[in-house]
Amino acid sequence: MRIIRNMAPILGLALSLAAGSGAFGQSAPGWRSYAVTNDPSDIVSSPTVAEWLGKKVDATGGTSTGQTLTGASIDATSKVNGTAITSPAWLGFQTGYSSTITVCPAGCNYTTVSSGFGAALSMAHRLYGHGVVQLEIADGTYTETGQIYTTDPAGAFVNIIGDTANNANVVINFTGVKGTNAGGFVADNGGIIGLIDGVTLNAVGAQSAHTATSTSWYPASYGAGISAEHNAVIALGAHVTVNSFYYSVIADDGGMINARGGGVTGTDAGDVNFMARGNGTIVCTPCTATRAVDMTDPAVAVLGGCYDAERGGSLYIDGSTCTGANVAGVTALSNGKAWSHGVTVTGALRPQATLGVWTTEGGMIEAQNSTITGMNNGVVAGNGATIECNGCSITGSYGDGVVADGGLFLGTGTISQGSQTGYGYHALHQGTMHLFSVIANTTGNSLGSFETEGAGTGNGGSYTASTVSVGG
Repeated sequence: MRIIRNMAPILGLALSLAAGSGAFGQSAPGWRSYAVTNDPSDIVSSPTVAEWLGKKVDATGGTSTGQTLTGASIDATSKVNGTAITSPAWLGFQTGYSSTITVCPAGCNYTTVSSGFGAALSMAHRLYGHGVVQLEIADGTYTETGQIYTTDPAGAFVNIIGDTANNANVVINFTGVKGTNAGGFVADNGGIIGLIDGVTLNAVGAQSAHTATSTSWYPASYGAGISAEHNAVIALGAHVTVNSFYYSVIADDGGMINARGGGVTGTDAGDVNFMARGNGTIVCTPCTATRAVDMTDPAVAVLGGCYDAERGGSLYIDGSTCTGANVAGVTALSNGKAWSHGVTVTGALRPQATLGVWTTEGGMIEAQNSTITGMNNGVVAGNGATIECNGCSITGSYGDGVVADGGLFLGTGTISQGSQTGYGYHALHQGTMHLFSVIANTTGNSLGSFETEGAGTGNGGSYTASTVSVGG
């Protein structure tokens, strides 16, 4: 490595430099004594002497002392106080630097990811934000008994890199998740992790039972594999897999997960694979969610969704896929928002109950050109919520293909076909649909193409009719 930087001024340091350097090598002028030669040309004027002495430094044993350098060129062989300039001890004096810390089972700087991450944060502080520390994790399996947690914004300059060619080669097992609500990587209270890539994260011991269609979870075992909370930020690369955490990835209370390159996979979750909650934001374009289910006590709660935005959370998941949801594929609740163009939702764990795309309580989902296959209801716009699904294909639903249950559904060129026991489109509880160019695409539904609930009375009051407006 070669470092050429201005270091002006560095005061009070003993700087040892190569004697061969022309600017600093100790040498003497070719003067001769007039007293010996009696040659007047050997008389040296005082300005000439002063000019020469101005170029020299005081030295003891070949080492300069009390030196102030301005505009100096320093290379990797130079030393300060006997320590190589490339040492972390002098990083604070450099205006640009890139450093690597290694983790492997043996022979590297560290043997655990958590200890390596702590060292990387420390080095990031020495860099003063003028460089990046790369934490390189060699192929192998690593055990972490606690979560890897930070509130440090200096983590923005730390990249955690495993095997980006095959992230299955770098496995990090988190064994302290049962009964602790601990997660994997957690950034909290403004903490930042600059990048995580090339790794597979496993939760070990959080699940109490697991079958082909159902999972139960131990109490207080509800951590996330990757979590950004309370205005924290984590960036993810395109080679990350999270297995068997209650939440695969979560952005909560203003947290931000940035996976713009896609490639993140969350599998075998409990409540949700990818959750944006409490004004949190997840950008994951596209990502993969496979199986989410919590049937620990169905009398209390039945849970399990691939993607969920709630309490003002936002999802950007264009092109993502969902397989094996228990409750719903893509969900927006309580003013949550989801931009989910071109998503694919298939493989319901409960085909007579699982919803494809579902929003309620003021939620909003844009799901243009998405494919929803084999759900109970393919698309459901609930109380005060909106779904826009232009160009969507909704097929093989057990119940209705599209439902506006007190909400608003907008669809142009939408396909709703093959509902086994329901309608192609069904508006009830004062729900509203605005449909264009759908008639030819609405076929093979058991009870017919369109159905609305009329006005009536109930629960001590009256209600107006639902509306299905069809144009073209």
